[in-house]
Amino acid sequence: MIRLAALRALGWSSLYTLVIVAAAHGVTYEPNEVGRIVLKSNRYGAYQQYVPLSAQPPKDLTVVVHGTLGKDTDGLVSSRAFIERWVSAAEEHGSIILAPAFDNENFGGTSGPGGGYRGLWGRHIGADEFVNRIVLSYSRDLPGLDGKFRLYGHSAGGQFACRYVVRHPHRIRSAVICAPGEYAFPDPNVKWKYGMAAMSRRMRWTKGEPSKRVRVEPDPAGWKASSTLPIAVVVGARDDQPGNTIPGHPDGGRVTRARGWVRAMRTLAQENGLSPGVRLHVVPGVGHNSAELTPTSIRTLFSRSVQDDL
Repeated sequence: MIRLAALRALGWSSLYTLVIVAAAHGVTYEPNEVGRIVLKSNRYGAYQQYVPLSAQPPKDLTVVVHGTLGKDTDGLVSSRAFIERWVSAAEEHGSIILAPAFDNENFGGTSGPGGGYRGLWGRHIGADEFVNRIVLSYSRDLPGLDGKFRLYGHSAGGQFACRYVVRHPHRIRSAVICAPGEYAFPDPNVKWKYGMAAMSRRMRWTKGEPSKRVRVEPDPAGWKASSTLPIAVVVGARDDQPGNTIPGHPDGGRVTRARGWVRAMRTLAQENGLSPGVRLHVVPGVGHNSAELTPTSIRTLFSRSVQDDL
């Protein structure tokens, strides 16, 4: 629904300016999309968009990645629920919010080969490349955007965010990795998607498709580069129930694993004579709840002043 009251508050002259700005820069969004959540798509999938009223042209881009799909929930519903929590952040910080819909069919939203979008996989295109193409369409058209963006992901989306930042550190302005159960550790002896070593396996997207050999050779330089970036792991203090044993991960729950990954990344930076950028924030009294962790995640994503709980 269009926010008519908000548009009227701008005044007709300001609204006319929006139209002129859009026309002058050939922007990806239309003037009547400003101030409301809009479902968009490209050839590989769908995503939600929110363009703030407060900044025209917007200052930057933020990508918000939803968690595991529920039993009766699809990617469109989840991406919509997540982006709704970020509308106020868009207006306060003048950032376009984009929320990709990682559905089951194309990205394994519940589960998929290699973890689906958690491991950056997709049926027709990698989940990371899907995001890259979305971001590129805005960066190419909007003045002042340089291809970098802010990234937030919760739970399964946090796994995506963690693996994305170590594979594409040059694209990250800041990131919040919120309560994932797994990480990509800076360990050359552990295979991707849990570490830096090459991974090779046969994979099929569905039972009816023939399997094919897939090989991933991550670049260890990506971990070193991301170790200096403004990246925060946000996790609830009550989210530390022990989980299954995972290669390269410390035994324990999400808080324990978060602390282990942050320490490993900080150590990596220090061993290379770099200033560590990765930090940890443990939110008191909160469990594995994306809505309750969102306010801290927003503050952290747009500020480096959040306390480090390492």
